[in-house]
Parts: sequence; structure tokens; C-alpha cells
Amino acid sequence: MKQYDILICDANKKIRSEMSEFFRKSNFSIKETDSAAYVIASVLKGYSSLIILGETFDEKIPVSHVIALLKRSNKAIKIILISDESSLEELQKIRQNGIFYHSLTPTSKKDQEELLTVVEFATS
Repeated sequence: MKQYDILICDANKKIRSEMSEFFRKSNFSIKETDSAAYVIASVLKGYSSLIILGETFDEKIPVSHVIALLKRSNKAIKIILISDESSLEELQKIRQNGIFYHSLTPTSKKDQEELLTVVEFATS
């Protein structure tokens, strides 16, 4: 594994690919995966300091548990959660774990630009 600017994790390959392509055009190095285990290993090894995390992965682990593990492993890790379907109760629990930002799935150019602004701020 090598170091990269952003690690994108989501079970939805189309969403992962679209986000990866967009951020590569903005000169970020990207790694994408659908594996929560890969994300956790990457954080433990220090390969990424920014994670864009969808709400589903190949493993059936709740996103709140993955975020809690990531934050216990590295308190400085910045996590941007992309979630359309999490309940208010789940989002409150996730925010208590210290996510950097929560966004709905980008569906337009304007949504992508907003997410780019957040990523630029997180990586500065």
C-alpha cells in the first residue's frame, strides 16, 4: 500500500468511481475500496488522513461501528460521511464519534463542488 490523499469506501461502485474521477481531476491521489477492513488497515498503517465513507461496505458492519474504530485508531483522522439513508438517531451517534463532515450523495455538479470545498479544507 502507498500513501494517498483520499480513501473512498462505499459498496456502490458507481458512486465510488464518480467521486474518484472527480477528485483525480482536482489533482488528489485517490484509493477506492468497498472494504471496511481495508479502510481500517489503511488508517492503522497511516496511509490516509482523509476518508470519504459511504454507509455500506462489503462487510455487513454498521457505519457507526466503523467510524468508532477509525477514531479509536487515529483521533486525527478526518472522516466525511456520505449518507442518504441514516436515521437522525444514527447520525447523532455518528457525530458523537467526531466525523469531519456529513453530506448526501453528490448528484449534481454543485454537490460535487461543495464536497470538493470540504475536501480542500480537510486536507489543508
